[in-house]
Amino acid sequence: MVQNRSGIRKQSAVVVSPVTGAAAALYNITPGRTAIIRRIMWTNACGAGSNLSLGQGLAGAFAAVLPPIVTLTGLDGQLEEGDFPNVEIQWTAALPAITFESTVLGISVTIEVEEI
Repeated sequence: MVQNRSGIRKQSAVVVSPVTGAAAALYNITPGRTAIIRRIMWTNACGAGSNLSLGQGLAGAFAAVLPPIVTLTGLDGQLEEGDFPNVEIQWTAALPAITFESTVLGISVTIEVEEI
């Protein structure tokens, strides 16, 4: 028997990408839960195209969980569930947050997740 799980939808604050290639925390997963990204929204006002990657880990330990998203100069963008693979991201003490990095400084990003 298949059991449907439903969770709580939450949205992150808008976070601006730091130094090129450095990861920034985007959403802190509630301890003991998992999160599925349901919507990604971004604004690229930095004057150059960029690749945007979402994953887990900071500093030199960033690992992407979704394929890179190409962002175009001066444009906003949005992807909703169905536009990208659904990945369930688990909270751990070592990796408590969903993070992101971009190839340029200044991309604004927010996500909507479903916590289960």
